[in-house]
Amino acid sequence: LHVRRPTTYSKLEQSIPKPPEACPAYGGLPQWEKLHLDRKLPANACPIHPPVFRRGKLCQHLWDKPEDLREFDLSDPLGRDVSYGYMPLHDKHLQEHFEVDAFKDEIVEQELVDERDDVVCSLMEFNRFRAYLWKLHRNRIKKEFQKLDRAWWQQYRNHVAALHIQKHYDFEGKHERIRCHGRALREAKRQKALQSIAKYNRQLEQYLEEKAKNWRISLYDGFLRELQVKHNNALLRASRKSYCLRLRRKLREKDQYRTKRMAILKKRTLESKRIMTKERHKMLFISAQQAEEERERQLENFLHENQRNVERRMIKSMARQEQFERQLIQRKARNLESRYHKRSKSAMINAMLRAWNAIRVRQPKLGHGLSQASVRHAVDFAYNIHETISPTISSTQIIDTAKQYIHDLSTMPSEQLPLDRQTIRYTSKALLEIMDQIKAQTTDANCLFIGQIAVNMRERILAEQRQQRMSVLCGPWSVKWRRSSMHSPTGSHRVSIGDVQIVDEYQTEQETFKRTRNRPPTPVTSATSLVEHFVGSSADDSVVDLTESSEELVIPSTIAARTEQLISAEDHPLVHLTQRQKRFLETNLLKYRAIVQRNVETRTRAAIDVLRLEIDRQRAKRPKRGRECLAKDTARCILMFPKQDEKYAELLLEAMNALFWEVCDEIEARDCTMRRV
Repeated sequence: LHVRRPTTYSKLEQSIPKPPEACPAYGGLPQWEKLHLDRKLPANACPIHPPVFRRGKLCQHLWDKPEDLREFDLSDPLGRDVSYGYMPLHDKHLQEHFEVDAFKDEIVEQELVDERDDVVCSLMEFNRFRAYLWKLHRNRIKKEFQKLDRAWWQQYRNHVAALHIQKHYDFEGKHERIRCHGRALREAKRQKALQSIAKYNRQLEQYLEEKAKNWRISLYDGFLRELQVKHNNALLRASRKSYCLRLRRKLREKDQYRTKRMAILKKRTLESKRIMTKERHKMLFISAQQAEEERERQLENFLHENQRNVERRMIKSMARQEQFERQLIQRKARNLESRYHKRSKSAMINAMLRAWNAIRVRQPKLGHGLSQASVRHAVDFAYNIHETISPTISSTQIIDTAKQYIHDLSTMPSEQLPLDRQTIRYTSKALLEIMDQIKAQTTDANCLFIGQIAVNMRERILAEQRQQRMSVLCGPWSVKWRRSSMHSPTGSHRVSIGDVQIVDEYQTEQETFKRTRNRPPTPVTSATSLVEHFVGSSADDSVVDLTESSEELVIPSTIAARTEQLISAEDHPLVHLTQRQKRFLETNLLKYRAIVQRNVETRTRAAIDVLRLEIDRQRAKRPKRGRECLAKDTARCILMFPKQDEKYAELLLEAMNALFWEVCDEIEARDCTMRRV
């Protein structure tokens, strides 16, 4: 016996069933079912029951492929294996024609269609259909084989990756650094390409303007030349016509008055002199007219050139003015930057050492286990956070924040917080709740603020109208003043409640907002008093000494009590953590809320355009990541404190941007709803 070992391909071929249309349904031989699809059915003589071959129903497309095999096939470009010819009996567009009873009876009588509406075909056509079925079956086998091959390669790659990770444990960090470097290079190339495109667009605009100007000049010159040519042609035709008339008259007079030649000659001489004088005067008039036209053309060219010179000087003056404005803005930015960067890191470290010695005198328990390296690390951490969050930072803010991080380093638990799934899920959920609370509070406060501003503006406008009615001076002076104030593009009406100043004209009754009008926003200053209020775990530290920051934050006792109840509750989800670890985690969450909420409130207030009562967020960038992904990454950084300070600062900035966009969208949605009402 000829026995072969089964291969993968043979097993796969046996597992996939053959299409049932490969053999005739009626009148076929039993051994035909064992034939492969690539073999043709033989023409066996069957006198008793000859087989009838059918390929499909009437008006049903024959070459339809299944959904899993609908793809572009390049294996038979010339159509030698399977020829897709047109078959009218299988055309679905002729179904209404074939449904006519007379025509249907005719094709049944001619044995083109049987009683079951199946189209009858010959053995050769059926073998071609078997070749098409073999092609589909072969493609299905190939797809299954490719799936097995991909699964094997995926398993092999996973195995190799596992071995590689065991050997090179820092592989992901290395690739992350490579990807960051690649992103920086791509961003630099993109910026360079954008600059090149902008330069090319400017050059193209200049070229098109110059080309259009030259075209207009040439068009005008051509028009003048055309007028001159028409005038010359008219003069030439007139002179020719007059000459022809004179010549005919002379010939006619010569024939008629031959006998009176002398008199006619004398008369002709006088007539010629008169005509010559007239023509001479005409020529002098034409030359004078041409000279006048030439002078007018030169005058127009002179005026046009003067206009171009004036425009060129105006463009140069505008460019110089823009350059002076840019230089002024740069000087203001440098002055503002020098104002908020007065101290170096070394000076900050010395100041922190002096401040920490004062705190250690008041609280001796907090000074154990700290060194100068810890102070330096805290200053670096605070400096990175402030530099990432706000471009206008001060040394006092950095010192206050660094003092709190030193306090955190002294009170942090001995064991690091775990990075298990339950802890990360709990921290992410808490961060999402904090974001929702910040969004709701900021939206309500800003909507109330906009409403108060609208009421104040309406009262002021009504008061001005009443004053204008009652005043005697409501004449031309007031109209002129009102027109000048309406036409001023950037007058005092556009109030900026932002990073530099707040105009006293639009103030509310909120005392916390009035205290911040003479200083830039400080989004992290509230973290100082907040952390000192909650980090202390002993009973001796119950009296909190608030540091002198740019703005103090009063923490209600209810929040502290609620936090302690949450930490000591028996149904706390983080049962595997100690009390100190829970307190440290809740403290970091409260500090995160204080940092983010103050910055979001300040940025939202800065984006309000008081004149138009709308949100101006042209400088802000829309966040790319979702809130869940951001909360998960931030939770990892909070649990790994004090590591990954730069990433934590970047995540803080992303969270602020995301909440800023959500608050702005919510305010605009409420504004649209109120305007519809």
